[in-house]
Amino acid sequence: MGDNNLNDKDPYKDDDNFKDDDIYVDEEDTSTSYTKVKSEEEEAAELEFEKKEAKKKRNRIINRVILVVAACVFVFAAYNLISILLEYKKGTDTYKKVEDDVIQSEEQTIVITDENGQQSSVDIPFVYDEEALKAINSYAIGYIYIPSIDIRLPMVQYTDNDYYLHHLIDGTYNSSGCLFEDSRIDGGINASHVIIYGHNMKNGSMFGLLKYYNSESYYRSGNNDKIYIYTGNELREYTIFSCYVSEPISDTYTYNFSTLNAMRTWASQMQSQSLYDTGVDISNSQQVITLSTCTNDGKQRFIVHASLTGSATIDN
Repeated sequence: MGDNNLNDKDPYKDDDNFKDDDIYVDEEDTSTSYTKVKSEEEEAAELEFEKKEAKKKRNRIINRVILVVAACVFVFAAYNLISILLEYKKGTDTYKKVEDDVIQSEEQTIVITDENGQQSSVDIPFVYDEEALKAINSYAIGYIYIPSIDIRLPMVQYTDNDYYLHHLIDGTYNSSGCLFEDSRIDGGINASHVIIYGHNMKNGSMFGLLKYYNSESYYRSGNNDKIYIYTGNELREYTIFSCYVSEPISDTYTYNFSTLNAMRTWASQMQSQSLYDTGVDISNSQQVITLSTCTNDGKQRFIVHASLTGSATIDN
């Protein structure tokens, strides 16, 4: 009886359960699989490309929208700027015409007499025709002249304190407005305390240059402390004694004093608020004028007080 030898027979030979086909790789299947992988990569690449293109398109749209908005803002700003400049020009042209109609550039030397009877000579650059001014506006009360900042403007006193904030002296609607006396003051230009309002215009017109009196050195230069008012055939000289910033509602705007002494007491209090000591004696003041305008931020008021120091009769 012989041994059973596993080597006597190839275990794989003639085995119907193991065929060559079982280890054969179908080339067609491999090709299909490769094509499928390649197709997925191409689809991913195309999808990524489409995403990038969509993002670029969105960015282009956003940039165009920003450009259009910026252009609209620029056009709107330019329109507003042009409108403002035209407003300024209209105001300037109107007051230039009034000046041509109302004042004559005739330099004269006149004699000012103060409250003590003392006299002094003053050179004035023009004379004033009140009838001509009244023909333009019956509410006119005079003409103010401030040599230091070259203000030469008419003044009115109306029935309210609103209308001439936005109307020129001829009644034209304009942001420059017109200088006007507080409507609540009795006695008009002859009251013991006259308050004159005017805009702080950015182009320097109206009371736009009063801010120079923030500086003491400016106040003390030349005759920068003088203000003149033409009314009727009279020229009044005032000396500035106090300059400061005030709240819109304050004792600064006290008016209709019952006595001169009451006015003088008030004026002394206002002098104590000055940004600098002017050294002006106001103890015997007969009249005070107050010039009031907005500060640059519009929240407060810049104030200039001046006391009557003399007058003269002018031959028109």
